[in-house]
Amino acid sequence: MFTRSKHIAPGAIALLAAILSAAALGIAQPLSDQVSTVVDPVGDATHNAPAFQDVVFGQMTKTANGDFELLMEMAGTVPVAPPLPPPARAEIWWIWVFDLDPTTAPRGYPFLCNESPAEFLVYVSWDGTEFAGTAIDRRPLLTGGEAIITSVPFHIDGTIVEADLAYTLIGDVPPSFVWSPRTLDWSGPVGSGGFNIVDVALTVFGP
Repeated sequence: MFTRSKHIAPGAIALLAAILSAAALGIAQPLSDQVSTVVDPVGDATHNAPAFQDVVFGQMTKTANGDFELLMEMAGTVPVAPPLPPPARAEIWWIWVFDLDPTTAPRGYPFLCNESPAEFLVYVSWDGTEFAGTAIDRRPLLTGGEAIITSVPFHIDGTIVEADLAYTLIGDVPPSFVWSPRTLDWSGPVGSGGFNIVDVALTVFGP
């Protein structure tokens, strides 16, 4: 569940006075960020995966302007140049899945012809040579279109993997939806049927 920030910093009285003054002038004030978190057990990853593929914590923050800040903590440090552990022969992904509509399941990229409840994906990938951050808008697949693929900023620091998703890419989303941080192995090219889920944690964003 998301929680709205209720922290009151020092000088709250002065801040409140400033807010009230701005309100009196008709100046709109930003809403608090919305945060959803999930905890996952250590050691539950499949395929004897290394610790850097074992999700232990995930966080999704929707900012006041509609951007999403995504974070995933792993059980072990992500190496500068990770090996591709079997069955991964093509890529490994640290991925955040957005199931924005429980009544739909787009069929197609990046999962070949498979249906998936994910209308939107954001992931950090490693292909044996370099890392990359990517967003995939799968909603066009529902009406016969093609998935929209866009590069996004990302950051890796020790056990923490992060990515940023701009409002301009995802737009308005329902107040409540299912999301999950997970790791994925690709034994074949991205867009093929050669994907294997390594670890997943599932939760709900919203009231």
